[in-house]
Amino acid sequence: MDREIVKRIVDEARDEEANLVVWDKRDTFTVEPKAEVSAEDDYLRVKMEDGKATVYVEYDAIYKLVVERDRAARPGTRAGFGATSS
Repeated sequence: MDREIVKRIVDEARDEEANLVVWDKRDTFTVEPKAEVSAEDDYLRVKMEDGKATVYVEYDAIYKLVVERDRAARPGTRAGFGATSS
C-alpha cells in the first residue's frame, strides 16, 4: 500500500477521533484514537498502551485500512481503503 494513502487514512482517523482497523498478511487489529500512529518511510508505526507496545507494519503487508466511525452516531458507516499486492 502506498505511504501517502496510509498517511491520509491515519490523518482521517485522527481528525475524526475514530478507530483505525488494520488488516495485514498475518492479523487484523484495531488502533484506538489515543494510540500514537505515524507513517514512516517503509512502515506504519503504532505505539499503544501508553508506550508499552509498539507495532510495526510494512506497507507491503497491509491490504486494507478502515476508519471505524462511532456506530451510535452513524449506524453501519465504515469507510475503507484497500489495496492488493501482486
